[in-house]
Amino acid sequence: MKKFWKIIKWVLYVVVGVLLIDLAVVVFFSVYRPPLQKADAIVVLGAAINTPALYNRTMEGLKLFNKGYAGELVLSGGVDYTGSISEAVYMENEIVDEVAKESSGNHPSLTLPLKGRETELPRMILDENSHSTYENLQNTKTKIGADKSIIIVSDGFHLARAILVAERLGFKSILWDSPSPSYYRPAELAYYYMREVLAMIDYLPKFVFG
Repeated sequence: MKKFWKIIKWVLYVVVGVLLIDLAVVVFFSVYRPPLQKADAIVVLGAAINTPALYNRTMEGLKLFNKGYAGELVLSGGVDYTGSISEAVYMENEIVDEVAKESSGNHPSLTLPLKGRETELPRMILDENSHSTYENLQNTKTKIGADKSIIIVSDGFHLARAILVAERLGFKSILWDSPSPSYYRPAELAYYYMREVLAMIDYLPKFVFG
């Protein structure tokens, strides 16, 4: 019986240790921001449509595009439920609306003034078939190639998993950014961080084997 409880104790130590390491990794990537440099594409990862998360991720991606960090946006996210538009199409619509709002009344497909400078509607590549973080990056790789540099845009708590997947898929270089999490209540953020820790454990085989 003593041996049994000793095994249980060590199993608990290992489980707690893994959870703490995962939490540290998630928090690190949510806080640390490498200096942004020009990349081949900005990859905006999906979330449920009509949510502050997806809207703010989209606007962050558009902001980076407007600052000249990449020449195209990859909008990645599939259909949440039957009869719904995809997350990718939702993002595209929000970007078109935002550009049109800042225009002088011209059709948004034309060259428009945006925040004091002339800009075209971004080149947008839509991935409407993704239903997970792994599929977001795998489908992005299929659409633009792994020999490209990317800037991943998602919520801070989600960045670690996305970055590690992108590293495993072999992108040329990976940078990342996220919108301010001010649209989350503290309790919501705590929930999403803990959920992400569990998701990281679930993704361990993908980090190792792809």
